[in-house]
Amino acid sequence: MKVLIVDDDKLARKGLIAIMDWGKYGFEVAGDVQNGRKALAFLQDHPVDIIFTDIDMPEIDGIELMKLCEEAHPDVKFVIFSVYEDFYYAQTAIRMGALDYISKISFDPEECDQILKQISEKYKRAYMPAVDEDTRKVKDLEDRWLHPKWIFNDKEFAVLCNETKEIKLRSAERIFVKSFHSLQRLTGGEGEFPSLDTVGEMLDWAGQWRDKIYESCRKAPGHSDIHSFAAVITHVNENVEEELRSEEASELIGMSRSYFSTRFKEMTGETFHHYVIQRKMKAAADRIAEGRQSITQIAAELGYDNFHYFARVFAREYGCTPAEYRKRVKNV
Repeated sequence: MKVLIVDDDKLARKGLIAIMDWGKYGFEVAGDVQNGRKALAFLQDHPVDIIFTDIDMPEIDGIELMKLCEEAHPDVKFVIFSVYEDFYYAQTAIRMGALDYISKISFDPEECDQILKQISEKYKRAYMPAVDEDTRKVKDLEDRWLHPKWIFNDKEFAVLCNETKEIKLRSAERIFVKSFHSLQRLTGGEGEFPSLDTVGEMLDWAGQWRDKIYESCRKAPGHSDIHSFAAVITHVNENVEEELRSEEASELIGMSRSYFSTRFKEMTGETFHHYVIQRKMKAAADRIAEGRQSITQIAAELGYDNFHYFARVFAREYGCTPAEYRKRVKNV
């Protein structure tokens, strides 16, 4: 579902784009513009499914934009994202068919997932043709392979591989051809996805292609955003015991801190801060499983002088305390 963001506040537009995990729920942000007039011009050449719009904007406001799209672009649906909490505006928007009316004032970033999930379900239920479960699963896999998150997240890559093994060869081939055509453009690479005989061979090839990204990022970390962030991921993995900050990571690849933070979230699906925590906890889990060091020593090596804080962070990531995790792996 392609999305257009419309708001005269540039920071609000960019913030909304950065904070929402669009790809997780089947959305793709096609663009962002500052008012209704620009939105109508954008729609001439870039068809979208849903417009997230503010109400109070110069030239053409959000409600007027909805009215104009009823005539010129009747298939476009709306989500209102406004500072106004006035019942009249909400009632008007919903009566005109808006999928949701979200108040900027009471908006809680922690509710982003729930908001997108509800909008996605409402849109699919009302406006997308019914599809069988297999078709839906293939479309979901395609969307996830198209997003570069699997390049940076080992867990996502492993889950994708396991789920892709369960679909038919022809469907997998179609997904990979489309995915790698898109990702090759992002990396500046050349060539096509090879003709392979099994889904397993395709997944092996994908793993090798992913490994090559990390090999080449050491030689030219600024070649593309994907190479740049692969260089950052490598830096984090190789320096997991250090105190890792976004300021230093952004300098490593020659980006401003603000652009780095926004782009890192778009590419990996995580904030840099949370990604570092995940890697530290993964390193902790690996060392706990090895059993050669005390848990207190492992925590200290990874930069956690406060053991109780370390244990809380670990439990949040793994669902159990470090001591419970050690018992669990011993019994496996």
